Amino acid sequence: MKVSTLIVKYKFSEVWERNLLFLALSQFIAMMGMNACVPFLPLYVRELGVVGDAAQRFWSGLVFAGPYFLSIIFVPIWGNLGDRYGKKLMIIRAILGLALAMFLMGFARNVLELFLLRVFQGATSGFIAANLGFTVANTPPEKKGFSVGFLQSSQSAGAIAGPLLGGFVSDLIGFREVFFVVAALCLISAVLIFFFVKEVNKGNENKSESILKIFKTVLIERKYRYPLIMILLSQIGIFYSFPILPYFLEGLNTPKEILSTVTGIVVGLTSIFNIIFAPIWGKWSDKYPIFSLMRKSTIILCIALFLHFFATYYVFVFPLRVLVGISIAGTIPLLYSYLGKIAEPERVGSIMGFASSATLFGSLVAFLGSALISPIIELKWMFVMSGLILLLVFFLTNKIEYNSGR
Repeated sequence: MKVSTLIVKYKFSEVWERNLLFLALSQFIAMMGMNACVPFLPLYVRELGVVGDAAQRFWSGLVFAGPYFLSIIFVPIWGNLGDRYGKKLMIIRAILGLALAMFLMGFARNVLELFLLRVFQGATSGFIAANLGFTVANTPPEKKGFSVGFLQSSQSAGAIAGPLLGGFVSDLIGFREVFFVVAALCLISAVLIFFFVKEVNKGNENKSESILKIFKTVLIERKYRYPLIMILLSQIGIFYSFPILPYFLEGLNTPKEILSTVTGIVVGLTSIFNIIFAPIWGKWSDKYPIFSLMRKSTIILCIALFLHFFATYYVFVFPLRVLVGISIAGTIPLLYSYLGKIAEPERVGSIMGFASSATLFGSLVAFLGSALISPIIELKWMFVMSGLILLLVFFLTNKIEYNSGR
């Protein structure tokens, strides 16, 4: 009996580890694809016939925001369908949707078509939420925190590699060809998931529960409501000052000839330390109460953001961005992990969908808020405002501590 138990346990461990490896690889490819067009998208807008600085900035902003408009609505719907008919199916659907959207963008004839295809990309999205839902449902309880952190690392790595790939390919062979390369990579990723990822807990016992019913549950039940509010606020606080980083560094006497390089280093430092520490925070969350870890990460993040106010030279920003990267890894990923642990198995896809929507909505609010506020105040105050938002998240950890029953 003991031998057979060990064999079953070993086989199950092999399955979840293999799943995590291929899901992380596919998430890396998807994030790389979604970010590959970032370096040249404004230039692509110009190539599509938009004339004049004001018009180009307007359409560039609109095209960048395109995926957010419908993804906020559709991600929970796709998550609910994953609970009903299988999360693996939703992962493959999402990445094929991304492949199709990217492929068609390569044939865009004008900026309106490009914008509509970006909106279509958002409507077919839900890949990250589906990945998280699948991982939480098919991973041993004591490994869920580590697995969510590992996926977060692959997401951050893809976000770094994407612009590098897009910039290189667009300079080498052209803008449109980038979209075709990304579409091909997404197809390869879908094939890998189809053949190598095994779904153990399909969750089709939830066919009778509608997305509206789950949405009402999320609004009513404190255990869901407060983590989702914290995800929304965390995303706003983290990204609120992000768009003005180059201008902030320019005001700290960064030489103009290396401004882009310094900005890249600053962003890269945040992402690299996010990648390194996301699995570490996740592993800690499997051993220690998440609300306790959240307090530590958010107060570190608050202090790091507040200290930007006192920076007098651009070099002083580098260690602060290291702290930002370390602490970001212990905020939103931990909240995702917490939701995955408390969500009923038959609802986990839908809950992750709502969490992803909160993240997307937070990004949209952050970017719009930055665009409206940054022109009328000193840039260093933007970081103070970001820190204050994260300070509110720090105090809200009392809510998840209360709901944990500790």
